[in-house]
Amino acid sequence: MPSEIPDEWSALREKIIGLGEKSIKKSYYPELQEHLNELERFRTLLDQTNDAIFLVEVSSCLLTDLNQSAYEQLGYSPKELIKIPITNIVAPEDRKKFINIFSNPDSSNSKEKLKFKAFFIKKDNEIIPMEVSIRMVYFSGILYSVMVARDIRDRITAEKALRESEDYYRTIFENTGSATIILEKNTTISRVNTGFETLTGYSREEIEGKKSFKDFLHPEELSKTLKYHQMRRNKIELAPKEYETIGFHKSGDLKYVVATIAIIPGTDRSLVSLMDITARKEAEEQIIKSLEEKDVLLKEIHHRVKNNLQIISSLLNLQSYHIKDPQDLEIFKESQIRVKSMALIHEQLYQSENLASINFAEYIKNITSQLFNSYSSPASIISLDLDLQNVSLEIETAIPCGLIINEVVSNSLKHAFKNRKKGKISISLNQDSENIVLLISDDGVGFDLEKININDSLGLKLVKTLVNQLDGSLEIRSNDGSSFSICFKEAVYKNRI
Repeated sequence: MPSEIPDEWSALREKIIGLGEKSIKKSYYPELQEHLNELERFRTLLDQTNDAIFLVEVSSCLLTDLNQSAYEQLGYSPKELIKIPITNIVAPEDRKKFINIFSNPDSSNSKEKLKFKAFFIKKDNEIIPMEVSIRMVYFSGILYSVMVARDIRDRITAEKALRESEDYYRTIFENTGSATIILEKNTTISRVNTGFETLTGYSREEIEGKKSFKDFLHPEELSKTLKYHQMRRNKIELAPKEYETIGFHKSGDLKYVVATIAIIPGTDRSLVSLMDITARKEAEEQIIKSLEEKDVLLKEIHHRVKNNLQIISSLLNLQSYHIKDPQDLEIFKESQIRVKSMALIHEQLYQSENLASINFAEYIKNITSQLFNSYSSPASIISLDLDLQNVSLEIETAIPCGLIINEVVSNSLKHAFKNRKKGKISISLNQDSENIVLLISDDGVGFDLEKININDSLGLKLVKTLVNQLDGSLEIRSNDGSSFSICFKEAVYKNRI
């Protein structure tokens, strides 16, 4: 590199250092020998950089000097590169770019750097992508180009990986199967997928960076949702990850959604996934409405059955006025009481919140009260002792149990306390994990077990039939009175439609 004036050389060096470029040509001129040591140190520094540095004579496009990194990266020796055109080591598609730059140096401000990407050819013909920075400088009236080239293969690989990663996650974002958005700290929606466009009826151009999630929320949901939004940034452990909320479609229709929200790591942004459950909510409301209608219908049915049974009971009562025979009259009365016991179950069912079953302990209290009113004599004092657990029975189990209680208690009231002024009837109802036990006893006169097994009365036959219907067991005892112990399981029935 020619030079005559040390000050000019210093000026050139200062320009190169000031630009952060690291290239210099050894001086071969005697007047610069006093700077040799300094230049050697400077050259060593330039040779240690990872960037390839070229000094090009602009008028001829010839390489006049290179740093060590340039030789190593391209695989050439110094003799092979000095005084050859720069275009010899540039890929064909980029040569025109360099020729244009060096052919029209006045078109670019010498104080301004040119930056672009170009491909260089190694000695083994491998192509290296490089980021090139060029600055034009005058030295002793000759225009040179200081060119710094940086290998960007790693950067290109990283950028490609980043693009692939972005494409990968963008594909996931667009195809999650639910409406998905990215929410900024200030509640602005910065990104949406096609699912959210479908859910709301708005295009992404109308939403991204322009609308807040508050624009889509039902007013009643706004306070709760904003509270969760702040919690997620201040006390994330208190914020629910998933909850139901209500929004609006562009048409004004309500949209019920399940929101699943997470903070994107390292940011203040939230990833929000919204599952549309509007159809499910509408179906639930329809089911609830249907069930309410069904409840009304079932209550009406039980009410009408109870009324019909009361009519039958009243007809039996009217008919009894025309019966002269005491035994026949008794049969009519027993039938009337049996009908009343069934009517009581239907009455209790239509008055209950649960139309499928009744509180059988409550039923026992009611049926025994009716029986005592029907059979108790003013001359005798019969007490009732109840030990009842709260047991719920479905109608298919409750009716036979009710008839059993009717028969046994009626029999005690009629026969157990003849010629006695006092007595006690006890009823217990207990349920464990497997069985229900109904025990009815009295402290009356009792009966002959052998005789009663030979000559079953209608009432006893009815009790045994009903126990069999319950698929239960019956144990009868007569020690200091009588006792009937019935053990059965709650019947399992198919769901009613």
